[in-house]
Amino acid sequence: MKDRRKILFESLLILLSTIFSLVCGSILAMLILLSVYTGPNFLLGLSATKYQSLIENHLFLSWLTILGEGLALLFIWLFNNFLFKVKVFFLNKKFFRALAIGSPVIIFIGINLYVYLSKKSAISFFDFFTAASVSLLVGIFEEYAARGMIIGKLEESTAKNFSFFVTVIISAIFFSALHLINLFSASLEITSVQIIYTSALGILFGLVYLVTKNLTVTIISHTLIDFIAFMADPKAIFGLGHPTVNLIDFVFNLTILIIFFAYAKLFLKKINLKKLQKNWN
Repeated sequence: MKDRRKILFESLLILLSTIFSLVCGSILAMLILLSVYTGPNFLLGLSATKYQSLIENHLFLSWLTILGEGLALLFIWLFNNFLFKVKVFFLNKKFFRALAIGSPVIIFIGINLYVYLSKKSAISFFDFFTAASVSLLVGIFEEYAARGMIIGKLEESTAKNFSFFVTVIISAIFFSALHLINLFSASLEITSVQIIYTSALGILFGLVYLVTKNLTVTIISHTLIDFIAFMADPKAIFGLGHPTVNLIDFVFNLTILIIFFAYAKLFLKKINLKKLQKNWN
């Protein structure tokens, strides 16, 4: 029980460190770009009007988002390298098995692709570059923290403190909790649907990493989902626009969550858990 509490506490610290990395990455990126756009004395000479014009500048927002996500990734890597020291596994011979286990993700990729194709809107090269860059950085950052660090922390002990299924669920809760920060820019209804949506993805991606120790596949899947969504609505990259949700969105995502919950539960019942445990030890 004592070891279990210790591991949960350390997992909570990883969550707080991840949020801290996001916030500090955004703040530092803002300070760097303000100094570039307005000079080293920007804190003294920056007027409210000038600041407002900058945050409404598409080019400024693009670089702010890219740089902020890149710095957040750097910070969480530093936290893990010097504080938590959780070993994260990126690529191994189980790549195609990881693809097979994570194949239900095609549901979300297909939906986003349908939305993108139905809009038939032109997108500039720079918006394409921004969408690709942000999607990749977000994919690496969130998968590294939510799957690599959390599952690695929960499974690094030789004593089995949690069942494999509970490990997947804790990882999914961690992943969805990261998106609570969206309450600062979105309504409660939209954020609620995002929480359900990310919980479903968290279960699936957690299962993939737990069984295969292959983070590359979850990064690729995560990046692809976000990239298509950003291509369909470039303003979503910056948390702008006015998205809406309805009861159908809520019911659909809740249904997918239940299906992925059952999928993970049944999958872990059918595999050799002793062999899986040996793989982590």
